[in-house]
Amino acid sequence: MTSRRTTGWTLGVLLGLLGLTPLVGATPLSLEEVLGSTRERYPGMEAARQGIATAEAELLAARGRFDTRVRTQGSVMPLGYYQRERLDAVIEQPLPLLGTRLFAGYRLGRGDFPVYYGEYETLTRGELRAGLELSLWRNGLVDPRRAGVSQARLRRELATFTFAGERLELQRSAAYQYWDWVAAGRRLRIAEAQYALAVARHEQLARRVAAGDIPEIEHTENERVLLGRDAARVAARRALQRTALSLSLYLRDARGEPHVVEPVRLPESIPVPETALEAELGTWIDRALRDRPELRELALQGEVLQVDVDLARNQAAPAVDLGLSVARDVGAGPDSLRPTEFQASLTLDIPLQAREARGKRRSAEAKRAAVEARARLERDRIIMEVRDTLSALEASHARVGLVHRAAEVARRLAQAELTRFEHGATSLLIVNQREQAAAEAEVEEVNAQVDYQRAVVDLLTATVALEPRPEGGATRE
Repeated sequence: MTSRRTTGWTLGVLLGLLGLTPLVGATPLSLEEVLGSTRERYPGMEAARQGIATAEAELLAARGRFDTRVRTQGSVMPLGYYQRERLDAVIEQPLPLLGTRLFAGYRLGRGDFPVYYGEYETLTRGELRAGLELSLWRNGLVDPRRAGVSQARLRRELATFTFAGERLELQRSAAYQYWDWVAAGRRLRIAEAQYALAVARHEQLARRVAAGDIPEIEHTENERVLLGRDAARVAARRALQRTALSLSLYLRDARGEPHVVEPVRLPESIPVPETALEAELGTWIDRALRDRPELRELALQGEVLQVDVDLARNQAAPAVDLGLSVARDVGAGPDSLRPTEFQASLTLDIPLQAREARGKRRSAEAKRAAVEARARLERDRIIMEVRDTLSALEASHARVGLVHRAAEVARRLAQAELTRFEHGATSLLIVNQREQAAAEAEVEEVNAQVDYQRAVVDLLTATVALEPRPEGGATRE
């Protein structure tokens, strides 16, 4: 490409191609309107958005493992040698620091207790106690509770990028359907123009045959062409209806129902810039690698698996748990129960083989390595995709110019052949062949213009820039 404009100008022009100039008396449907409807009302977008809601719910569930809990137990023994009543209630609060667990409780024991159950006895108003337990090694820096919350938080972020990727693809599909509809409208106009030409000529030929200027076979030849062009017009009209129905899945009304757009809203032309656009490969690639949601998804998947690795490594370590508590009875009763009690405990749990933890760590490390390999492959694929879309953009622009000139030549040939026919230098069969070639060249021009617009959509999708803005630029019509 030969233009020397900046990349910022290039992106503005590319985005500007996604809008069209309004017609007098009717507002043509723009791609921006279709994409806006897709983002706001397309059911597939709502379905994709539910993935974020699911991740939010899973994060809430993971945080629930830190919920405050109350446990109460009571027992009564009204019969027997030792008649007694017991009540024990405790409230627990896990904390995210060093696997700490705070607790406070109340205990009441009344009646007769055997010597071996002496710890159940309390003063008349019961016993109040409080304390904490914390992990000094295993479950210190990370434990299943905190690992679950961290992973749920990462999956919530991952869900937003998954949604962004699905949104990009849905908008690409909507853009494709839009340009298919516009192209079908252009093809119908070509078919109708060809049919109108044959109708006007049919009346003229009938008069010339009646006057004896031309043989009857010329009128019959035109009748054959007239019927064929009428059939082509019917097929083109059906193609426009089909594309309008397909587009209605993305273009929806305020109630979210599919809206079948009327042909009156067809744009007047398919815009293509007069000059090729400068596409700085490195800038486009950097933008894609920075913003593509697939890469962010894989990065977050790696972070999720890294949490598994850290947790498994931690679970292979010895458990060294420290407990501190204080208790005091209140009320009347034996003096031996009155003093305040303070208790400290240390628990040591050493896994001699730790095969479960080691196996989980190796599994998580292997999965993380697989994700890293997929990320490298995805990065290469994205670079290839950007290169390919830029190549397609350049080639399609060049093709538009060529088929535009070819269509002009075909129209001139058709007009020249018609002039020769009017002077009796050729037959109507040759004229019809020239006109058919001109029509096919015009259809090929429409196809090239739509291919260019698809290339624009692909480039904006590949670089996460498919956000239409009403900006203009010089166009070829």
